[in-house]
Amino acid sequence: MFRKVFNTIYNSPTLMNWINQFSVFFHGIFVTSLILIKFPNIEYSFWMLLKTLTYFGLLAESGLGYTIERAASTFYAGASRIPANAREYHEIRPESGNPNFEGLKELLYTTKFVYAVLSLVTMLILSSAGIAILWNLFKQSHQNMEFWAAYLFMILQASVSLQTIKWRSLMTGTQNLSQLYRFNTLLGVIRIFGFLVLLMNNLGIVYLMAYSFIEQVVTYIYIRKFVTKWFARFDVHLSNSYRINKAIFNSLWSVSWKSGLNTWGYFFTSKGIEMIASQIKDSALMASYLFTNSIIGFIKNIAQSPVSVRYPYFYKLLAKKDFVQMKTESAPRIFLANFLMFSGVIGFGLLGNWFLDFIHAEDKSLVPMSIYAIISCFLIFELNSLFHGTFYLTTNDVPFLIPGMITGILMVIIGMWALPRYGLLGLVSVQLSLNLACNFWYSTYLSLKLLKWPLKSYIYDVVVGGPKYWTRRIVNMTKH
Repeated sequence: MFRKVFNTIYNSPTLMNWINQFSVFFHGIFVTSLILIKFPNIEYSFWMLLKTLTYFGLLAESGLGYTIERAASTFYAGASRIPANAREYHEIRPESGNPNFEGLKELLYTTKFVYAVLSLVTMLILSSAGIAILWNLFKQSHQNMEFWAAYLFMILQASVSLQTIKWRSLMTGTQNLSQLYRFNTLLGVIRIFGFLVLLMNNLGIVYLMAYSFIEQVVTYIYIRKFVTKWFARFDVHLSNSYRINKAIFNSLWSVSWKSGLNTWGYFFTSKGIEMIASQIKDSALMASYLFTNSIIGFIKNIAQSPVSVRYPYFYKLLAKKDFVQMKTESAPRIFLANFLMFSGVIGFGLLGNWFLDFIHAEDKSLVPMSIYAIISCFLIFELNSLFHGTFYLTTNDVPFLIPGMITGILMVIIGMWALPRYGLLGLVSVQLSLNLACNFWYSTYLSLKLLKWPLKSYIYDVVVGGPKYWTRRIVNMTKH
C-alpha cells in the first residue's frame, strides 16, 4: 500500500509540483526570515532587486520559451505543423496521432541559434540598464564592492538561465513534468540548507548569488541531459546542428515578436513597479514595500500551481479542440487557485507584522493596509488574467499586444510622475488603475469566447462546480 502511494506521488506532476511548492514555502519561512534578520534595509532591498533584475534580463527571451512549450505540446499531440495565427488554428483539423518526433527535433534545432544570440543580448541589457536602475542603491551603499560582485554573478546566472529555458520548454512540452518537479524539489531542499549555512556564517549577498549561479549551471546540465536521453529512448538522436526550419521559425516568429512585446509590457506593469520603487530615498519604506510585494507574489506563485502544472495538458486539449474536456478540467483548478490566493492574502495581512516581531526583525514591517489592499487586488486580478491569456495564446495570436504595451509604457511614465508627488500609495494605485482599464478583462473575454464558455456558465462552473469537484475528490480519497 505504501509503495503504491509513493509511486502515485512520485509519478504525479501535480503532486510533485505541490511538494516542490512546499520546499519553496519552507525556503520562504526559514531563509527569508534569516535574511530579514541578517540584512539591513539597504542590503535587503538590493537582494530583492537583484531577483527582479534577473527577470528583467530574461526579457531578451521575451516569452519565446512559452511559445516553444506550446509548439512542443502541439507536436507531441501528433500535429504536423504549428498554426501561425488564430485563423490557421481554426482551419487546422484536430490531430491525435503519435508524437511528431521530427517536428520536435526541428523545433530544438531552430531555437538553438536564437538563444545563443539572446544570451548576449541579456548580458548587454544587464550591463547597461540594470546598473542604471540600481545606481541609487549603489550610491547609498557607498559603492560596496560586494554589491558589484553579486551583480556580476547575477548577470552570469541570467545568461545560463536563458539557455535553460529552451531545454526546459521541450521537457515540459513533452509531458515530462513529474521528473522536472522532482528535480526542482531536490534542488529546493538543498538550497534551503545551503542558504542557511551561508547566512548563519554571516556570509553576505555575494555568496548567495554565487550559490545561485552554481545551482543554475547544475540545472542547465541536468535538463539538457534529460531531454537528450528522452529523445534517444525513441531512437531519435540529436546533433549539434543550428539549422533553421523556415516553417517552424515563421510560426514561432508570428507569435513570438508579439508575445515578446507583450511580455515587456507585462513586466513593466507588474515587476517594473519594483524598479520604480528602487528610487525611493527612504530605505526602510523601500524594504517594507519589496518585502510585502514579494510575499504576496510568493503566495500568487503557490496559488497558480493547480492551473500552471496542467498547462501542457491544456495545450494538448486545445490542440485537439476538445473544449468540453478543457472546461471540465480547468474550472475546478481555477477555483482552487483563487481559494488559495484569497486565503493566503488574508492570512498574511493579519499575521505578517506578528511574524516579523516573532523573528525579531524589528526594522521590517508590512506596508500600510491601504497599500496592502491595492497590491493584493492587483495580484488577484493578475492571477486570473494570466490563466486566460495563456489559454488563448494556444491560437498563436496575441490580440492583447497593444493594450499590454500601452499599459507598460504608461506605468513607467505615470508611475515615475506619481511617486514623488503621491508616494507609494499613488504608485500602486496607478498600477491597479491602468490594468483594470483593459489588461485584466480582455484576455478573459477572448479566452471564454474561444472556449465557447458563456460568462454566466463560467462563473457557475468555477464558483459552484469547483467546490463540488474538490468535495467529491476528498470524499473518494477518504473512502479508499
